[in-house]
This record gives sequence, structure tokens and C-alpha cells, in this order.
Amino acid sequence: MGTQGAPGDIEVEAAANGSRLAMEGDGEHGGSAAVAVFVAAGSRDEQPREWGAAHLLEHLAFKGAGGLSTAQLGDRMDRLGGDVNAYTTREVTCYHAHCLAEDGEAAFQLVWALATAPHLEAEDLERERGVVAAEQREALNDPEDRAENTYLKALWGDHPVSREVLGSAASLRRMTIEGLRAFHARTYAPERTLVVVAGRWGGANPAEARARMLRRMAAWAAPSAVAPPPRGEPTPFGAERLARLAGDQAYVVLGWPAVPWYHPDAMIYRMLGIVLGGQNTSRLWQRIREQEGLAYQVGAGYSGHRDHGDLSLSAAVAADQVERVVTEMAAEWRGLTERPPTPDEMDRAATQIKIGIVFQEESPEGRLHRVAPWVAAGWPVPTVADLVAAVDRVSRDDVLRVVDDLNRQGMPRIALAAAGPRRALVPGLRARFVDESGVPS
Repeated sequence: MGTQGAPGDIEVEAAANGSRLAMEGDGEHGGSAAVAVFVAAGSRDEQPREWGAAHLLEHLAFKGAGGLSTAQLGDRMDRLGGDVNAYTTREVTCYHAHCLAEDGEAAFQLVWALATAPHLEAEDLERERGVVAAEQREALNDPEDRAENTYLKALWGDHPVSREVLGSAASLRRMTIEGLRAFHARTYAPERTLVVVAGRWGGANPAEARARMLRRMAAWAAPSAVAPPPRGEPTPFGAERLARLAGDQAYVVLGWPAVPWYHPDAMIYRMLGIVLGGQNTSRLWQRIREQEGLAYQVGAGYSGHRDHGDLSLSAAVAADQVERVVTEMAAEWRGLTERPPTPDEMDRAATQIKIGIVFQEESPEGRLHRVAPWVAAGWPVPTVADLVAAVDRVSRDDVLRVVDDLNRQGMPRIALAAAGPRRALVPGLRARFVDESGVPS
């Protein structure tokens, strides 16, 4: 192809080794490009002895990769503008860059090296332990982080999706460079790797740039023939868990299992989350924050993944107000059936979702992250118009149907977690919510 297509056009091609390249066209507009390497190697892929390996490996990649030292990597990053980074989730590790259009191939070469050719030296591991240990301590002492991680354990039990991405202090101490190399060899494989580029790419001849990228990708040989075990789908656990923290502040999270991100009902869950706690006019915000003055942070939202999802309500509250806030949450949940969402509530929620869709489309990085999950799953990528139409199709009856579905699941599917000082951790909070909300026990 001599020129790139319009924004939203996606071309996907597999390299000879099974890795895949997706290029999203941007016509003649814009002056920047974005590239990301997505590897299906998250914390849920760790064996028990490897807890925290995916995140630690991502850190160590920046200590040396592709024949470049830490200083040389830093120099390459700064010459690209410094917008080169990585993140690890329970599902994936991503190495990404956003740069000027003429630097796109150089950015690809850099993030490709970080993902596929990290040096993984023992001395770098010893230095980085302290950095990750500090990150762990910060998370452990933050009520929100602690409550969110505790909530996932209450919702999914001991399934790997409930593991903290950072690992634990004990697992960090046990980690060896041999173990990290083995994790990389097992999980960083071509068939688990997707490269996505967006924006202006390849200069006058994008086809040649694409061919060069595919050749580089094909040259990566998997270091291990041992495939990682298949991911098991999580089964809802439903429990109450309390985590003790010092201080006067507490954080509470309550929720239900929900559909995966690609499910037709996912947009309904998003709408429900916003009506409940996603805006200044949302029900939880108005009741708990504005009317009762019980919390400075209140929210609700849907989180979707490849094989599971959840809908959660949350609040940051004074330690002595946790029980009352749970009661107020229950009242608003019950109110969804007693006072169904109004047309104004539905319109405001729909507008918020559509703004997010449109804003994401206005940057190469945003489009890249919109495209990636669909391509990774091997499914057609919806257009912006498709997504906006999906929002417009959600009705009040759809929202009420989802609420009814969650209510019929009853107490066994509800998870609740709270983090805070001893006086905040009142046993029986989940039962209190059930009693006050009208959910069957």
C-alpha cells in the first residue's frame, strides 16, 4: 500500500513465527505515531512460586535489553521524546511508546527489544528488589489499594485473577534471576504476542515499513517449547474480607461478578455503573457525599476482562462510618427498582460513555488501546460508530434487567471488602447490605 487508510482501518498480519502485527491507519492527519507490544503474560499466568514475576520482569527490562545498557535505553527513550513506558496487569504486559511520526520505527525497535530481549542480570534484580519493595509497601498502606485487592479475593477466592500484580514481600525475597528467565521463556512466546501501531506510520512507504517490522518480529524464536498451562476461567466465590490498617480512614468495596468485556450486556453494566456512582449527579455521590456528608470519594463502575468481569460500589470513608455507608449503598441499590433510572440519568450516562469513546479516538495511543483487545481475541474491530450505536441501544429496561439478574443471584455472589483500622472492620457488613437492599439471602 502506498498510503495509509482512514482512521479506524485495521490491517492485521501474522509474522512467520506466529506473532501478529496490527496497523491502524490515520490517513494524512496528525504528526505522531504510537506503538505497543502486548504479551499475554500477566500475574494470572504465574505459578505459585512466581508470584510477582510478571511485574518484576517488566521492571528489569528497562535495566538492559537488546544489547543496550540502562543508560543507552534511557538515551534512546529521551531521543524519542521520553514517552516510552510499560505496565503489567493480571492479563497482559504492555510495552508502549508515543512519538513523532518519523520516529515510529525506532520506537518499535525499542519496545520490541524490551519485550523480547531483556538481559535479566542478577545484579539488576538485586537493585530492583528495593524499588518494588517500596511499591509494595505503598500499596499495602493505602486503604484503596488494599481494599481493592482484598475485594478481588472476596469475589474470586484463590483464583489467579485475585492475585496482587506486585506479589508479596515474601515472594519478592524468594525471586531469583533463574526464575524470572524461566517465566519469560515460558510466557513470552510469539503466539502470545501482538504489536499494534496507530497514527502516521512509515513515511512515504508504509508497506516497506510494515515488511521490515514483520521481518524483525519473525526473527524472534521462542526460547522454550513448553507452553504455559491454559488459563482457567474464574468461578465467583462471594465472601466478606476485612484488612486491618493503621490510621483513621477506611475504604470499602462491594460488588458482583459480571459479564466479560465483549459480552453484549457489557455496555449495560457500564451504564448502570455511571448511574450509580460515575458522575456528580449519580445516586451514590448525591446521597453519600452531598446529602449525608459521609465520604469524600464515592464511586461505582464496571470492569471487564476476557473471561470475567465485575460491577462494584466503593467509598473512602471515616473509620467510624463504614457500616452506615454500606447501609446507604444498600438503600440506593434498592432504589434502582423502586425508582428506575430517569431519561435524564440515562442520557447523562450515555453522553459520558460516548465522550470517552470519542476522546480515545483522538490520539494514536487511544486508538491503539481500543483496537488491541479485539485483535488479540481474533475478532472484528468495531468502529467508533458501532460503539456509539451500542451505547444508544441501551434502554432503562436493559438496566433494570441487569439489576434483576444480579438480585436473583442473591447473597452468595456478593463480595465485600473493607480496609482500615480495627473499629472500621465490623463483621457482617455483607449481610447488612443484603438485609437493607432487599437482595435475597
